[in-house]
Amino acid sequence: MEPSGAPLTEADAVALVLGQDTRFAGIRALDPDLIGQSAWYEVSPAVVGWRVTVTKGWGDCQAGCISRHAWVYYVDPTGVVTLVEERGDPVEDGS
Repeated sequence: MEPSGAPLTEADAVALVLGQDTRFAGIRALDPDLIGQSAWYEVSPAVVGWRVTVTKGWGDCQAGCISRHAWVYYVDPTGVVTLVEERGDPVEDGS
């Protein structure tokens, strides 16, 4: 998605972030009512632009996932995506 002169929407920010890594393909928004969701994103307004957190979990996700890893991105109003934090359990290649 190319940045345009239009204001960056929440959906635009999510699409830009999910396009950053092939491991994020098919990830949907967090559904607090879904038992066993192993991967999700959460988005909120930042001071300027959007903050998008992508979380992947593994290991008995029916019980809440034993292991998790999260990537936190800021997306500025022009569509520039910046990884600002990574946290959680180590992620193996190809996960």
